[in-house]
Amino acid sequence: MDENKPTPPDAAGPAPAFPKLIPLPVVERPVRLPAVAPGEVKSAADLPPRLLLGDLVADSFVTDAKGWSAEWRDADGPSLRVKCAGGLLGVEQQFAGLSGLSLVGAERFADLLHLLRQTYPKEWWDKLGEDLEARYNLRVFPPREEDPVGAVFPDGYLLALVLPVAADRLGDLFALHKAMAGDAGLRTEIKGYLRLGFSVVNYLEGRNPPMLSHPAGLVLHHVNALGTPAAELPVREVDETGQTAWTLRRSHYLYVAHCHLREAARLVARLSEAGFIGAAGGGEGYPQGPEFAAALLPFGYEYAAANAYWFDARRTRRLFYPRFAEAEERNALGAGAGDIWIKALCRDAAKAAERNRADTLRAYAEGMAEARPETPPA
Repeated sequence: MDENKPTPPDAAGPAPAFPKLIPLPVVERPVRLPAVAPGEVKSAADLPPRLLLGDLVADSFVTDAKGWSAEWRDADGPSLRVKCAGGLLGVEQQFAGLSGLSLVGAERFADLLHLLRQTYPKEWWDKLGEDLEARYNLRVFPPREEDPVGAVFPDGYLLALVLPVAADRLGDLFALHKAMAGDAGLRTEIKGYLRLGFSVVNYLEGRNPPMLSHPAGLVLHHVNALGTPAAELPVREVDETGQTAWTLRRSHYLYVAHCHLREAARLVARLSEAGFIGAAGGGEGYPQGPEFAAALLPFGYEYAAANAYWFDARRTRRLFYPRFAEAEERNALGAGAGDIWIKALCRDAAKAAERNRADTLRAYAEGMAEARPETPPA
């Protein structure tokens, strides 16, 4: 039986099960690649219109006795200047106020990928993390020096963004992807999908509101926010230092998106404006609470990283993901899934969330009634 098969709108019986995987529309940005080698460039028409950090500034192309030079710029500041001379490309990149100079062979434009994979942009990551974490409920994880850097030609470094999404807001995320497809401010491709998975939140005792220090309160808090079931009843645990915490193992939808470094801040901004990413220090509730935080990772970490965890800034909660996603899921998404099919899956998830919330609230009310002491006879 296909777990992703949507339930017909008029079907009777119980609420549909939560779909396991839901593709989202691709924000496509086709690009024309040059057919000539860098040393054969004669005019701006021979250059890629988009390269690494920006769009070609047509009137920046100039030639001299040694070769040519040109600039690519992004509206929000990043830029790239390339000079071709003597069989080499001199590359100057600027990102977040930081710059770097490099040399690479000029046999093909795609050789710039070799440059990217040899260049470790730790300072860029640190600056990106500093800027985004100050504004959003988000954690940025830089790449380790020993790890390969994911990049593609012509748009450069690849990143992954992951964040929990409420089951009854999947349709809104679908609509956002459709809107981003027509958003001229987004210059490079964005791909995304939704997966039903598990994670763990440790609520440190004494540092959280009373509702988040009680098993029933934690379950209600989770179900009201994300709509999906708690994996099991929360338990009180003590670590080796004596710190106590209430541990919630939760199921939820996780948005997994792939974008380029150039686009990362804009994608985060669009998601925040649409209510999927909260503000930094924004308080409790979805999406502001620390347990609903997003994470920005180097491409590939979302599949390779195991047992990822971090504390919120005030150290009230620890988030733990056994794994963000599975690589084979990309092959299970189904190429060319139509909008009608995707929207039906989103509706099924919303219906299941509505039923789960009602069932959880009813169970809570029944439990409270059973726990209430009987009134003694007069």
